Amino acid sequence: MKRLILVFSIVTILITTNHSTVFAQTNAVDKKISLTILSPDKVKDYPGREETIKVRVTNNTDKDIHDVLVYITMADIKKNMTVNLEDYSADKPVFINTLKVNESKTIELPIRFVYTSDYYLYTTVTSKEYKEIVSSDAIPVEILGNTKIDKSKVISVVIFEPFVLIGGIMLISLRRRYKYKVV
Repeated sequence: MKRLILVFSIVTILITTNHSTVFAQTNAVDKKISLTILSPDKVKDYPGREETIKVRVTNNTDKDIHDVLVYITMADIKKNMTVNLEDYSADKPVFINTLKVNESKTIELPIRFVYTSDYYLYTTVTSKEYKEIVSSDAIPVEILGNTKIDKSKVISVVIFEPFVLIGGIMLISLRRRYKYKVV
């Protein structure tokens, strides 16, 4: 019994005094390239809206970064899926030959919103030189439906249309019945 208590005490002491730190992911400060959406901060409009997303790309390293690609990514949060940006004319990335040491560049990425839904739009940057992919914080995009339907008219049509159809069918069948009985 004394051995069990001794072993338990030693294990407890070792676990509580072990202060080794585990790094599972690099910190945002350690990223080689940073990316920030400058404008707009949100979009709320109808389908067909064209927007230019302005982004600042910054080299955080002490050497030049070559072959940098900056592009838009969107997620449809109503459907829980990513968006095919070909439909939005936003599938072509902006290519930067060289991003010099501590240099920042402002990039404009055009997009045309075509479908009604709620989205998160964010921009992404990568380099052929590094295997690091960095995305900006997302901006909310709400594309509204452009139909202006009066609910009271819809309800009245939904309720009365079946009665009108049934009445019309009954009227036609009665007319046929009397037409062929007389002859």
